[in-house]
Amino acid sequence: MKHALIAASLVLVAGTAVGCGDGGSGGAPSDASEKEFCANFESIAKDITALGADAKPADIVKALKDAGTKLEDTGTPKGISDDERKGFELEVQKIGELPDDASTEDVSNLAEDLSKDEQAQVQAFDDYVSKTCQQ
Repeated sequence: MKHALIAASLVLVAGTAVGCGDGGSGGAPSDASEKEFCANFESIAKDITALGADAKPADIVKALKDAGTKLEDTGTPKGISDDERKGFELEVQKIGELPDDASTEDVSNLAEDLSKDEQAQVQAFDDYVSKTCQQ
């Protein structure tokens, strides 16, 4: 499963709506179980898919923000690298910064202002999710 709230949310949203412990530096827990962590992505995919192909942008944004909140509340498993964790934090942050009235184009451009290093961190997190949460 290719994730990334920036990557996955864009994969799930851009074309069509289908297609606990102490926190780290981002405030989210850094000791989630892999099972809990991966269950978020199944839940997010279901929620976004349930919106259907004709979903309104406001509904997509709400689903993305809810997903970001779920991810932040759960956090990441122990053993995640610093770059992977930073990618997680960037994705959660970018989703949280979306205005409630964001357009589909705003969502599609979510990662547009990331630096090369930040893009690499997001990719590292996406790869981590793909490896850890194989479906």
